Amino acid sequence: MRKTLAKNIFLNINPIKKFRTIKIQVDFLRPLDKDETTSRRLLANVMSNSTKDYPSFRAINDREMELYGSEINVFTRNLLNFNDLAFSVEFADPSFLIDGQTQVKDNLDLLGEIIFKPNLKDNSFDKTAFDTEKRNLLSNLVSIKDNQDLVSALGIAKLIYQNNPDRQVPIFGSIDQLESLDNQKLLESYYDVIENDTIVISVVGNVDETDFLEELTASDFYTQMNNDRNDLQIKFDNFSELINQPVNQIEHKHLNQSRIALAYATEGVSKKFNRLAPQIMNLILGGDDQSQLFQQVREKNSLAYSVSSTYQPLSYLVMIQAGLDADSVKKALELINQQIEFIKDGKFTDKQVEHAQKVMLTRRKIATDSIQYYIMQSIWETVYPKTLLSDRQFDDEVNNMDREHVSSVAENMHVIAQYQLIGD
Repeated sequence: MRKTLAKNIFLNINPIKKFRTIKIQVDFLRPLDKDETTSRRLLANVMSNSTKDYPSFRAINDREMELYGSEINVFTRNLLNFNDLAFSVEFADPSFLIDGQTQVKDNLDLLGEIIFKPNLKDNSFDKTAFDTEKRNLLSNLVSIKDNQDLVSALGIAKLIYQNNPDRQVPIFGSIDQLESLDNQKLLESYYDVIENDTIVISVVGNVDETDFLEELTASDFYTQMNNDRNDLQIKFDNFSELINQPVNQIEHKHLNQSRIALAYATEGVSKKFNRLAPQIMNLILGGDDQSQLFQQVREKNSLAYSVSSTYQPLSYLVMIQAGLDADSVKKALELINQQIEFIKDGKFTDKQVEHAQKVMLTRRKIATDSIQYYIMQSIWETVYPKTLLSDRQFDDEVNNMDREHVSSVAENMHVIAQYQLIGD
């Protein structure tokens, strides 16, 4: 079932019976805004800490246990050019319980409690909850400097998105913004979210669609979410300026191990080429332990402790990261470039293509055994359906892969940014 409850409020129900649990997820979406990133992350933490009827984290946890171990999760993430504030509850399928007749309603009510009944006192969030979560988030942000892989990832991201200020603040926020964020500002942010964000409600599991819709319309969800919401407009970053003039940054720190991060823009995939060719190319380049980067840079030449590549299909970016000694950086960069040329020149074997195809098909099968896979399918069907492939389309694309498709991706890769974190 797919139903529009009001303008930009969507309900998707997938009554699949392959899982022993049911999951309900509510995603609040709005365009990324650097001034709101930190407040939305703190809001997620504070709202999951306590509610009006469950005024402590322990009280929420006790209620989850009463519902046979239900699991509440609240988080923020980037989704396209949107900030997604998501609330979910996953709980046991009542058909496996002796007395689970009200299981769906009870968990829907608990999720509604988390979203619509915050723990407020004197027109602000409970001071203990606010102070605790602000302190915890600050501690997490301060500790980032000790995670060099994350520092490297953030460093390359700042270079890539240097012309997009709304992506300059990472999704988990910034210390400066957090320190200036007070309780009243956070409450204003909450009311803004509840009133204006586009909402996608996704339900996956063994549920009766008609019964669930009746439960939903009788709950706090319907009374709180029956107003029209703001439109969303998908926007993609343009890297043409960086293609013409790549950017580089080198930082020196007192570290035992250095890091390098490289970003390559591809020109997308022509309609005459296979849509999954970039993923296959990435697997051959650095996407698993049989890849060129792993075998040549790490195993054969011992130039890196770790090295891998990833492909980001929505931005058409190939990212390479490596952890290595400072005196190996130059040789490693040369060898990385050689592996790209290796694929560009079509020197890879048919066995490498076959291995990558098997990996793609296996990962797809594994993914479909996860309830979260179907939650994400629901969101993409609502927000950006053209990105989806049916199982048959996916299998056909993988099985019809051509060597020319793979080489063409490498031929159209352009380095746009390089970040080096050098240990002294």
